[in-house]
Amino acid sequence: MKRNLLNSFALVAGLVMFCGLALAHHGGADYDREHTIALKGTITEFVWANPHPQIFIDVKDENGKVVNWGIEALAPAILRRAGWVPTTLKPGDPMTLMVNPSKKGTPIALLQEAVFPDGHVLKAGHLGEE
Repeated sequence: MKRNLLNSFALVAGLVMFCGLALAHHGGADYDREHTIALKGTITEFVWANPHPQIFIDVKDENGKVVNWGIEALAPAILRRAGWVPTTLKPGDPMTLMVNPSKKGTPIALLQEAVFPDGHVLKAGHLGEE
């Protein structure tokens, strides 16, 4: 009886720890969700892969230096429901990405929407859909 109680406790403790890690990852904890910034530049790569597609974009900083940003998107299924396909972005495309920047000040961010040169906008989907 004592051994069953101990095993049950260990199982519950393990599940609580796993759920906490999953929430931390999917809660956008690395990004400043209170602020959205515009990154205007040139796409260098668009990687359509699970669990999170990545967009790489060259952006000039305030000193004119080119900085390559890594932008994380939500899952491919969410992007597809929002109108994205694997060929939506191509290297060389001029683009403005609306993103939530890293809390650490590094050139990484979470995608909110893409604004194309002709003015049309593609939203990045909603976290609740993941």
